[in-house]
Amino acid sequence: MQGEIMEIHAGMLIDGTGAAPRRNATITIKDGRIVAISDREAKPKDTAPPNRTVDASDATVLPGLIDAHCHISYGEGQSAEDVDIYGGPEWAALRAVWNANKVLRAGFTGFCDCGSTWNVAVAARDAIQNGMFPGPRVYAAGRHIVADGGFADYFPSWLGMPQSAEGVLCSTKEEMESEVRRQVKNRVDLIKISGDSQAQERMADVGPCFSDEEMRAIVSFAKRLGRRTTIHARYAETVVAAVKAGVSWIIHASYWRRQDVGLVRDAQIPICPTITFTANIVEWGKDVGVSPNYIETKKRELEALAGIHQYAHRAGVPMMAGSEAGFSVTPYGEWHARELELLVSIVGLSPMEAIVAATKNNAQSFGWDREVGVLKPGLKADLIVVDGDPLSDIRILGDQKRIKMVFKDGEAVDRMTPIANRRRMSHERSFTISAEPLYRSTAH
Repeated sequence: MQGEIMEIHAGMLIDGTGAAPRRNATITIKDGRIVAISDREAKPKDTAPPNRTVDASDATVLPGLIDAHCHISYGEGQSAEDVDIYGGPEWAALRAVWNANKVLRAGFTGFCDCGSTWNVAVAARDAIQNGMFPGPRVYAAGRHIVADGGFADYFPSWLGMPQSAEGVLCSTKEEMESEVRRQVKNRVDLIKISGDSQAQERMADVGPCFSDEEMRAIVSFAKRLGRRTTIHARYAETVVAAVKAGVSWIIHASYWRRQDVGLVRDAQIPICPTITFTANIVEWGKDVGVSPNYIETKKRELEALAGIHQYAHRAGVPMMAGSEAGFSVTPYGEWHARELELLVSIVGLSPMEAIVAATKNNAQSFGWDREVGVLKPGLKADLIVVDGDPLSDIRILGDQKRIKMVFKDGEAVDRMTPIANRRRMSHERSFTISAEPLYRSTAH
């Protein structure tokens, strides 16, 4: 209610800046914003009495977490066809806002949808902003811009790129600029580039699917229209081209080279490794029907990204945290915080550095840092209350039983009302004849 004052008494406060935690702090919130943070015993005497008090004296309070890599339109698809073809825009949009509530309940008060089918991420963002559905803040991209033979160019040339696909095929610089213009007209926050070429999957030292001129054109045209850019870039030459083009941040960078780390560090372009998707496939892929060949591919990628990101982190490359939630191996509300765990266990970040990656760093990359990302007076009161000390055990943030409360805009999120389980509808998945070839020797 307008004008109401709430106080949260925190046993430990982590503000998201990387500063040492504060003990026994009081956070004062009015009209959805933090108005003061004070030591409990030294609270200003002229402060009006609160209308509500939250006792978190036995808990840790920290900023609402932000996932830098979600796909809210994908609906936990099991295949490219599930994601790109089936379901339809109406169903995908309704499914998206329903799933967004799961993300919020998990303690993630914001996320970046860095690649949407149709224009679903924008629709979900607007519906949540208008109070029609509960959900996190959404930083929304449209469809990936991809050139012929690029990573997201999944379908054969005779078929072309379906209108529903996550990627939109642009064969010339003029088409790429036109697509940027079209997406800005449709109110995206971010332009996503699908940078890798399919040739790199066989020859890692070859180039991306865009020429340097084309990539610069996309980035500069987006910047002219007030939009940031990110890029899918697993391979070294794509990473180098993206840095030279001036993208805002890079996703994956699994196979880049040590000699290129200085280039990225000096440009201070953040990397979002997105380890969770890869690690989940490696650890549990065989249990959920992932192809053995794809599991082996992901094992090689996980080993590669562990080595290079450890080196990059030590060199001072800024890190972001994103899980790639939206696939069947990364369902919404379940795995977002695992990215923080893996940044600690695989990349070597401290728990505090991982929290900063998922709060301050992500917010800065989106241009949200004047509103959210850290806890300080004047910013919106997006925060979570957790049972225990995540600096001692970062895994606490992924345990839903340890998330005691979630606040967005100073309002407590309903985490008690059960979310019903839904069944996958036949119209949102591909029709499978059989999982494996049926050889005569195995038939009866």
